[in-house]
Amino acid sequence: MGLGLYERIKQGEDVRKHLIALKQELKGEAAREELLGALQGDYTVFGSLLSHEDPKVRKNAALVLGRLGGDGTAALLYGAYCREGTLFVKSSYLLALEGLDLASCREGLARRLEELEAYQAKDEEEKHIREEVAALRKLLPSGEGHKRHRFQGYDGTYDLLLTTGKLYPKVTAEQVKGGKAVLLKSGVRVVTSHIKPVLAIPTYRELLFFLNVRKVSGAAKEAAKALVQSNLLELLEKAHQPAGPFYFRLGVKSRMLLDQRSKFAKECAFAIEQESGRRLRNSTSGYELEIRLVEASDGMFLPFVKLFTFTEHRFAYRKCTIAASIKPEQAALAARLSRPYMKEGAQVLDPFCGVGTMLIERDRLCPAGYLYGLDIFGPAIDGAKENARLAGKGIYYIHRDFFTFQHDYLFDEIITNMPGRGQGGRGKEGQDLLYSRFFEKAGSLLKGKGKVIMYSDEKNFVKKQLRIRPEFTLLQEYAMDEKGIYHLFIIEKKEHTP
Repeated sequence: MGLGLYERIKQGEDVRKHLIALKQELKGEAAREELLGALQGDYTVFGSLLSHEDPKVRKNAALVLGRLGGDGTAALLYGAYCREGTLFVKSSYLLALEGLDLASCREGLARRLEELEAYQAKDEEEKHIREEVAALRKLLPSGEGHKRHRFQGYDGTYDLLLTTGKLYPKVTAEQVKGGKAVLLKSGVRVVTSHIKPVLAIPTYRELLFFLNVRKVSGAAKEAAKALVQSNLLELLEKAHQPAGPFYFRLGVKSRMLLDQRSKFAKECAFAIEQESGRRLRNSTSGYELEIRLVEASDGMFLPFVKLFTFTEHRFAYRKCTIAASIKPEQAALAARLSRPYMKEGAQVLDPFCGVGTMLIERDRLCPAGYLYGLDIFGPAIDGAKENARLAGKGIYYIHRDFFTFQHDYLFDEIITNMPGRGQGGRGKEGQDLLYSRFFEKAGSLLKGKGKVIMYSDEKNFVKKQLRIRPEFTLLQEYAMDEKGIYHLFIIEKKEHTP
């Protein structure tokens, strides 16, 4: 099939149509090898089409050459790229060059990228210039080799948003020291000149910086101009070393359809580069900050900045994770909510410990006496031991099934993130049985007035066990997410069971 298409192209028969068909055919390796064998290194036919009067013929001829990828194709493509005068075609040559040896043309491509980055595109050119710049950067990643900035502005005053979700922002606000905290729907706003203690708070999800412009336009270029004219660059340049451009990604949270959002993001990111004189450079990898735009009800955007230039210390111990691991900030929140029911020096057990996050966060908040963690998944226990070592915690982790576990003395507390449905192949009936066995086993391991602190997505099974087991009493229940999927239960075993 591929050879037949090639012969029709060679004879000049409906060239554009047959080039498109051949381009599709060459996605298969067998067709590619067959045509390469027939050509024997002679790309004259396709090379001549790179000068064809029809720009779409030139475009598809370039893409066919790129898929063939034989010796000499890079030089052919680069030469045609340099001659090409139709903007919408130029990025196709660059796409075709992907995966080829660029040794002979890398310097020229780098010069072209530098020219385009400094060029003020006209409105009718902008889309094609953006596409060409993006294709060049894919060939010559702009973030490679640049000096990463280090955050050193710990003495500055900042306006921050600690995102928490809607349910418990107060828990995070109560931990803010040395600054003003205001509760918002999405978290806690903090104005502080003491950022280090804020960075250590364990219960927020993300730390974002407010800018001195509260909203920016829903039009891409106007939004970019407002961002560059805000205190964004001042914030970055005062707080970081060494000097030099900052590499960013643009995150857009919006009600727009995906293609509209993508178009807006590309236009806005390109305009930010131009408005900033390339002191801000867009990069899909190696970025140091995220400029985040969150659409408001009026169609404008709330702008935030997230930095990746300081090291996250609050969960530095958490080197090892598994798919079922609870998020550390959620474990820290669960510990904070449960704190009134904990006691220092308690004997504590986590029967489904995973990599140990629940036990570590519990002990960081309220030091226990002895802590034990069990799990039937060996790699999780290995990870838990490593995490505990990094956290400086003496926790006994044991590769064992909770339901066969025996101990010489009873525990004051069981704290755990219960296994989710689907883990271990369990369905609804399996989960019902798991919770029944859990409460039975917990009753045999807990002291009178001992506590169960349980993080679970099976509210109904928990309530069922509490109805049929009079030896347990529910002391407190917290919804842990806005959708009401996860709950935290604080349960007490009665001192004397009838």
